[in-house]
Amino acid sequence: MLVDGGFITPANLDRALDEQKDGNEFLGVILDRMGLLSREDIKAAILVQRCLVSPELAVRSASGERQLLGRLLLQAKRITPKKLYLALQEQARSERKLGEALLRLGYITQSELDSVLAFQQYQSSRQIAGPIRLGEILVATGQVTREQLEDTLGRQKLCNAKIGKVLVEAGYAQPRQIANGLKLQNKLITAALVAVLSLAPWAKAYAVTPMSTGSSNLSVTASVEADSAMEVIYQLPEMVVTNADVRRGHVDVPSASHLRIRNHSDTGYMLVFDGLGGPFREVMLTGIGRDVHISSNRGWVVQPYAGRGVYAFDLGYRFILSENARPGTYAWPLTISVSPI
Repeated sequence: MLVDGGFITPANLDRALDEQKDGNEFLGVILDRMGLLSREDIKAAILVQRCLVSPELAVRSASGERQLLGRLLLQAKRITPKKLYLALQEQARSERKLGEALLRLGYITQSELDSVLAFQQYQSSRQIAGPIRLGEILVATGQVTREQLEDTLGRQKLCNAKIGKVLVEAGYAQPRQIANGLKLQNKLITAALVAVLSLAPWAKAYAVTPMSTGSSNLSVTASVEADSAMEVIYQLPEMVVTNADVRRGHVDVPSASHLRIRNHSDTGYMLVFDGLGGPFREVMLTGIGRDVHISSNRGWVVQPYAGRGVYAFDLGYRFILSENARPGTYAWPLTISVSPI
């Protein structure tokens, strides 16, 4: 993500990874010590990182001024300026939309077009409070407080001005802080765009199908693909939400899924999670070597190649409850499958 966003070069990353092999430090700490990244950059990158694990979350992370389709594809380095020029010529000849011209020339795929158009639609939408919003970046990097941001958002509704201008006029930020925040925002948007395009092939493959949470069937499946297979050793059949959980805002369910993955793919595999409905809006997974956030609809975890063989996982979950969550017993709200990369 840091390379895609232009924070560091591939050579910088290689140097930091080589140093990481000799110790037990986080990558961000190493990059900071090497003078390759500021702490503000690292804080902002960590804020966005958890949103780039599924097509839906990556698309909904969209922010910034609404950009034209060609500009977005250029920003993500998916097409070159020459290809954009040729597509614009094709558009003029055929009187098609630019997206159709790009498809006709074979420069992008249909799933890439759909994903970028969805990203574009979410830009400038004040109804979606994503992490790449300028205000969220300024809070994450310690430039303004949460209280100052909330006050600014209230003022913004009255004057309909850009948030940076309102922050400066309220005395909460200096113009240079806004300028630096916008530069950082542009890098994060680029990283998100690259993620959206990378995840595009799976954007429709795992579309949500509404299902009732009242079913008593075990909501876990084992998917067998060429070179990858999964066996469910044990799965908790239901999730209990108490009054205390509702007040706290989340439910912790440790050791709920015991999986065994047989991998023969030389490129690794993905664990795919599909939501079946339920009183939650987000899930944090533990037990796969790192904490991963997915939405209530779908998400996946890429497991890079680490050798052929059998791998066992004991997964724990923290379900972040939705605002209208009620106490009760719910059928387990996720399915799990495996797919080779």
